[in-house]
Amino acid sequence: MLLLFRMDANLRRGYLIFVLTLTYLATASSISLPEAILQRLKVGERIPRRPQLQIQEDAAFQRRMRSSLHPRIMAESGPTWNTLDGSPPLIIAHGGASGLFPDQTAGAYIYAASTSLQNTALSCDVQLTKDGYGICRTGINLGDSTTINATYPQLATELIVNGELIQGFFSVNLTASFVLNNISAVQSNAARTIAFDGMFPVTQPTDMIKFSLNTSLFWINVEYPSFFYQHGLNMTSYIHELISNMPIDFVSSPEVGFLKTLKSSVPKTTNLVLKVGETDKVDPSTNITYGSLLSNLSDIATYASGILVHKEYIWPVDNATLYLEAESTIIREAHKVQLAVYGYGFVNDPMIPIYNYSFDPIREYLQFVPASGSHIDGFLSDFPTTASEAIACFRGATPAVRLAGTKPFIISHNGDSGNYPGCTKLAYDGAVRGGASYIDCPVQMTSDGIAICRESPDLLIGTDVSTHSDFLKRLSLIRQFQAEKGIFSINMTWAEIQTLKATMFSPEEDFNVIRNPAYNNQEGVLQLTDFLNYAKNTSVGILIDIQNGYFLETEVDKNVVGAVLASLNASGLASSDRVMIQSEDSAILSLFRQVTNYTLIYRVVDTDVLVTKTEVSDVKALANFVTLPRALVQVASNGFLVNKTDIVDLFHAQNVSVFVSFLRNEFVALPYDYDSDPTLELDTLLKVYNVDGVITDFPATASYYLSNTCSNMKTQAIGGQQYGIQTVVPGALVTQLALNIQPPPPSQARLNAFRSSNY
Repeated sequence: MLLLFRMDANLRRGYLIFVLTLTYLATASSISLPEAILQRLKVGERIPRRPQLQIQEDAAFQRRMRSSLHPRIMAESGPTWNTLDGSPPLIIAHGGASGLFPDQTAGAYIYAASTSLQNTALSCDVQLTKDGYGICRTGINLGDSTTINATYPQLATELIVNGELIQGFFSVNLTASFVLNNISAVQSNAARTIAFDGMFPVTQPTDMIKFSLNTSLFWINVEYPSFFYQHGLNMTSYIHELISNMPIDFVSSPEVGFLKTLKSSVPKTTNLVLKVGETDKVDPSTNITYGSLLSNLSDIATYASGILVHKEYIWPVDNATLYLEAESTIIREAHKVQLAVYGYGFVNDPMIPIYNYSFDPIREYLQFVPASGSHIDGFLSDFPTTASEAIACFRGATPAVRLAGTKPFIISHNGDSGNYPGCTKLAYDGAVRGGASYIDCPVQMTSDGIAICRESPDLLIGTDVSTHSDFLKRLSLIRQFQAEKGIFSINMTWAEIQTLKATMFSPEEDFNVIRNPAYNNQEGVLQLTDFLNYAKNTSVGILIDIQNGYFLETEVDKNVVGAVLASLNASGLASSDRVMIQSEDSAILSLFRQVTNYTLIYRVVDTDVLVTKTEVSDVKALANFVTLPRALVQVASNGFLVNKTDIVDLFHAQNVSVFVSFLRNEFVALPYDYDSDPTLELDTLLKVYNVDGVITDFPATASYYLSNTCSNMKTQAIGGQQYGIQTVVPGALVTQLALNIQPPPPSQARLNAFRSSNY
């Protein structure tokens, strides 16, 4: 299995999906599979017994394989790590890849072991059944993470857990045989997919050996030892027995008393870790608050080798602004007494963002391993693949200033509009600083013929026009623009628009994902001329996006083409090769082709159109570049990619370069296949679809990706391993795991590139 880590990333990901498929078949159907495969994949003993010879043999093999490795040691050419022992931070897969699959299942563990760094730790939150067997489930109430709530509702009861009365389903009331044979795991996070619910049975700690690919470490978390003691179940004895039958590298618990009972009786190779709750919460074994416990790190060092703290203990967050506050000294102070510091709470899909990270989870991991200062010793993450990317590929990567024409193109969408109000100098500064190769101005027109840069003809989007009572009477419906009423720039003079201030637009607001409002009302609206004068003094290219041009010219009598040409002349860019003109109207592009030599881009607006060689030829007659909507390039259904389209290949066959729009970092904008990680989408679009550029609200994320040490199939040596970003195979999860997800019906409407006639 060590060979798995030397495979091409695509092969490795394909292999893991094959393994997951076999696992599902072996545990959920009567299909006969070869015995050798079943022995490797079966999920423990369905009727619990004392650990069998097979488990002991697997554990012995695991120890031999790991003894030949150098755990977490960076190659000599690698960066310096200011962790306690100088090794790269440990990646701890929280229940496996629990951000995608139900946690602590075959799917979650195999996925994590296959796509994460070698020597990633697989974690199990162990609970004891009525008859004393261990199972891996998160949360004391099994109703939150299994099918028991739906299948056996009559088994619900009430128990006191750490002084709190809880209603639910508890392992202490159930036999292991019942749990392992009658209920299955479900996703416990409501924001995540339920497509895998019921697919995988509950696992036991020893099952992790079979799913580990012989390279993983093992982390056992014991959340409620006192609760189990109260029900006549000795968790200390259970851990001793477990350690005798499999290698356990870490045991964590929030109870000091439990860790002290293990201190003198576990091997030195098993690290004990105190899991720290909120500062005002009380450890049930000592009746001391965690805040008080942390005030005496030297005492913790007498019974533990590390502490597991919420990430906000290290980097506190201002709940009012959602910005980071000053870093605490907890890592530095803990390292002084030889305590390692591990962090939990790392997810790619937080409902409350931290704006410092621009909705990019890789930037969060990097925050904890700065260029100078102390480094965290490990990340407990629901998305271990992303944590692995950050550690292996992105430390030291910086978004470089990219020159116009540099491929692949990184084109801003309204500037750096993911972080600042769109089409403002703040947004354009952010885009240039973030490594965009082109910055864009979407052109709208005022009633008196001034070209301005606005993300929409409707000023209700991205400005404070709604706060101006005098302008509310301008509310009207222009169906050529949109289906809803708005306050449109063509109904306001430039003098009136100058009184407005730009505000942040959140495209995922319906999902309650809100972008940073800190820069609202700081800047006004820019004329196209202002934008051009700014852009010409940078090294980046210029994209002018003429929206609704044919309608403006023919039905509103606004000379948008003339306004654009006049602005280019006034800015000294009349013949610049840095300028590209984009439009969805063939008439607009044809006119520019007649009077200028600018690079032209045809923008496809519809996401549900049929494109064949004929339609590509039509586009080729207009432009050498095409911008395709993201949903037309990668087709998704119920949140999953369903197949790889050939639309990019069709355009490339006729030498038409392809841009894809619009990329966004918010996890709700990403198909589940991408692990809520925008870097994986970038990797797939550039490597699998081979697009020539991306138009994005977050240019720096794209630039970081192009700067990473693992891009373009280059790898970085970590402890003798080879790691590459895990390129997603579109449709693989759906087809290989036979998810009940159907692709949308093919479109019957053909792309009509010439729907507007020439002047």
